[in-house]
Amino acid sequence: MKTLKSLLCYAACPMACLAHSITALSQDLTEYSAYYVASTNGISGEAERHLVHNGDNHYRLNVSLEAKVAGVEIGDLEQSSVFRFQNQEIKPQQYDYQVSGVSSDIESVMFNWDAGVALSAEEDQSWSVELNGPVLDQMSYQQALALAVMDDPSAQEFSFQLVDGPNVEEHRFRSLGEEIIETPLGRLRCAKLERIRAEGSGRSTVIWLAKDWQHLLARIEQRNPSGLQIELSLRMALVGGETVRPL
Repeated sequence: MKTLKSLLCYAACPMACLAHSITALSQDLTEYSAYYVASTNGISGEAERHLVHNGDNHYRLNVSLEAKVAGVEIGDLEQSSVFRFQNQEIKPQQYDYQVSGVSSDIESVMFNWDAGVALSAEEDQSWSVELNGPVLDQMSYQQALALAVMDDPSAQEFSFQLVDGPNVEEHRFRSLGEEIIETPLGRLRCAKLERIRAEGSGRSTVIWLAKDWQHLLARIEQRNPSGLQIELSLRMALVGGETVRPL
């Protein structure tokens, strides 16, 4: 069921000649609820993403996905990040990831910013990870990416540092400009980005963020050397209480 994780996790960051901090221009983030159709090599699914303001500068970003084969449910994914957004900065507090069904997987990260460490755990293993500078988790960086693109739409590259198991890893994306795409919801004007990977990796990740709707995730496509192809596409959403409308 690692396919489910790949389906919903995309990476990005501020880097190179155009560095960004993990900041935004507004004092508050816009809440949203988004609903997607998903597919990968015969497996279909439905996914939801929600950003909720819990008060006191705290937000919760969560994703759920139900995967089916021939109409029969084979697994569920739940992924969430609780983070603080204050002084124009995103600081993750807790990250959780769980897959259930034909296989299972559990991951978590607890951030202790006062001590400068994060406790990262996968199944029965755990690690203490040092936090040097801005570091995010597998969910909160997605919000930071949307904010970074809104803040500087002319930037060519983005990168973030993410806690991943026992390590802090850098993930980078480059801008591919603007594109109008077709989704189950309709046509959307999007910022298009691709993940920067090592030459010859045989992997590709392309994402589209809806420019007219707070850079909400509109589509993601991933491919790997084995031929696995994963797609997630927006079918309905509310942003700031307003129904997302196509062009």
